[in-house]
Amino acid sequence: MVKYFLLKILGVIFCMTFKTSLAQTILSGKIVDKMNEPIPFAHLHIKNTNQGTVSNEDGKFRLVSDNVEKHFTLIISSLGYKTIEVAFNEEHQIYTLYSETTQLKEVTLKPINYGMELIEKAIKAIPNNYPLAEEQHTGFLRETTRWKENETPIYIVEAVIESIKKPYSREHLSGDVKLNEFRKYESEQLDSLDVRIYGGGHDIHSFDIVARRSTFLGSPKNFTYTIKDTLRKRNKDIFKIYFQNERGQSGHVYILDSSFAILKVESYDTSFKTFLDIGQYKRKFRDIKITYEQGEGGLWRLKHCNYKTAFEKKEKELILTNDYVTTKVEVNPHGIPYLERFQYQDILLDAPKQYNPDFWNNYNIILPDDKVEQLFKSNLPSSNGINKSKTYLIEILKRVSTQMTISWDPISISPYSLHYENNTFLIQQNGSFSKHNSISIYNSLLYQARPNLFLGYAFKSNLTKSGITSHDFVISKNINLNPKGRPIKISPYLEFGYQQINFFLQNYNNEDFTVNGKTLNSNNTDVYLSQRNLHLQPNIALKIEKSRKLNFMFSYGYNFPFNASTGLLFHERKKFFLFSKRAFLKNNQENLDIDYENKRLLENKFNIAAGIVYRWN
Repeated sequence: MVKYFLLKILGVIFCMTFKTSLAQTILSGKIVDKMNEPIPFAHLHIKNTNQGTVSNEDGKFRLVSDNVEKHFTLIISSLGYKTIEVAFNEEHQIYTLYSETTQLKEVTLKPINYGMELIEKAIKAIPNNYPLAEEQHTGFLRETTRWKENETPIYIVEAVIESIKKPYSREHLSGDVKLNEFRKYESEQLDSLDVRIYGGGHDIHSFDIVARRSTFLGSPKNFTYTIKDTLRKRNKDIFKIYFQNERGQSGHVYILDSSFAILKVESYDTSFKTFLDIGQYKRKFRDIKITYEQGEGGLWRLKHCNYKTAFEKKEKELILTNDYVTTKVEVNPHGIPYLERFQYQDILLDAPKQYNPDFWNNYNIILPDDKVEQLFKSNLPSSNGINKSKTYLIEILKRVSTQMTISWDPISISPYSLHYENNTFLIQQNGSFSKHNSISIYNSLLYQARPNLFLGYAFKSNLTKSGITSHDFVISKNINLNPKGRPIKISPYLEFGYQQINFFLQNYNNEDFTVNGKTLNSNNTDVYLSQRNLHLQPNIALKIEKSRKLNFMFSYGYNFPFNASTGLLFHERKKFFLFSKRAFLKNNQENLDIDYENKRLLENKFNIAAGIVYRWN
């Protein structure tokens, strides 16, 4: 009885496993025209579902369906061709699309400025043609980089991207993105690529011209427009409009005459000068093709982006291509938690996600050509060609951050009497107790020695005439108060080093004079009460993360000075700071006599600062 029961359980488990393995239908084939030429980037969509893909540059496609009954209709479309609906009957088939009749006579019937009028109508109609509710899109991205003279890629990255698309009621430049699945191929040429390119994971936002209201949609009056042709799609007119501006941006936009929806944009840009390292990489061009597809509710959504650009360095040309296709749309998004977001500054090539080989056979992708697929299957060691010294340098840069803040430092001055007699002039004055405000720029360079421990150097330079400068060793620790969401950190840190407090007295416009062995031009010389000391300053900072590279920071610090030395500082004006002369004269030297009541002549007890913390990598 027990044996029978166990066998029954095993049978159920086997059936469940068998059904799961068959819970998908895979369609593959090729899209061609009547001359049997492949149609690249044709749209394929399973009717009454939100599943689809596009054909590759050779017209080939592979589409995974959840429909195990194999009773469904496949909709195939491409701009300029008649849309067809075919019942699925074979797992591999060649589908032929036929051109729709072009009606050139309609172009001549329109007024000369009708191109501009169509663009303006398309802009106004965006809220009517595109989703006004937040949606969740899932898509596939392939990024390929190679040197022009070498057909073998430097690297290939493939990723399944989940993104949140905001409503099209107003322009939006970005959105949340999550990396669902990821794989990459790296060749030995990776050592020759001394830069890393970021932003690829955000193509669905970066290249959505309609959402961003960019190019001609952002500043339509800066472009000229010419209607070049009319096309047909499902018995509706589509205007092909050429746009161009004086900067070198040009392209074509396809607008549906009945609703003024934008179906496709082809953009060509040669207006770039430099990119990445200063003067090293020059961008030659950037070509983008974006297509939109009509789906639920008659609304148009971004379907496919094809991006190609080239950079030139020392007669070598680097080619980067990206392809993205939306494969699934959900109207009610569940959102992407902050800690799971793939940020714009993250480099796709360096994504830490583990490779899952079982995933890629069950997901809709843009089919690679046979050579690319063989590269992934070759399992070449991805680290053999990487220069270890460069890798080590990159790892160091990942640990480096800089802090830039504006600091307010109040300065109090003790009652004093001053007497100084020089061969050319006499300084004699009395001062009462007073308080003054100093505004300074504070910069630090920190290295992450441990996960939450930082060591580094900081310097402060005053912006006001009376102010504080300092040079310090810094040790800091981060404590995350919100580990499950956007990081909010409390950061206690300690500064130890040299500090100088200067209080402006007056300037002189007499003949040249000598102080402490230095000759100064009196026409350009300011005189300060000056105090130089070592100091120890504990601080507490609040850091709120904007992105993994950028944090906003507010801090408070209390100053403990010691070993103070008081005197006069003579500083020449109107010279570049590296060449300006300074002379410091200590109290009781060269006829200088400063008497003051308190323990210190100049005192700074605390400071308040606000600014940013930026990670280099």
